[in-house]
Amino acid sequence: MSVRNSGLQPILRNLLLACAAVWMLQPGGALAQNTVPNPLRGKPAEEKTEAPAKPKRERSAKQKENDDIMRACGASWRAEKASLQAKGETWRNYLKDCRAKRKAEHKA
Repeated sequence: MSVRNSGLQPILRNLLLACAAVWMLQPGGALAQNTVPNPLRGKPAEEKTEAPAKPKRERSAKQKENDDIMRACGASWRAEKASLQAKGETWRNYLKDCRAKRKAEHKA
């Protein structure tokens, strides 16, 4: 039985249009307008207020020292990576040894 010959075509078209209209008017649909604020969704974009950015505080001497050690160990790992991996060395083990060595150098 064909849809065209049965007279169901107008009914199916109207049903499809009604479903599309319902979908478009649902929250988040194409034509939905949020007139009642939903407390679970937060504020709409136009109402959000930007908090002033807090300036970053200065890193401490220990943090800067750690940054230097990490950069130095990372650079030496990248330079020797192929040979170290051929020996079975991993970054994690290398970093542990390198940090101990570099900390001793920084203390001296």
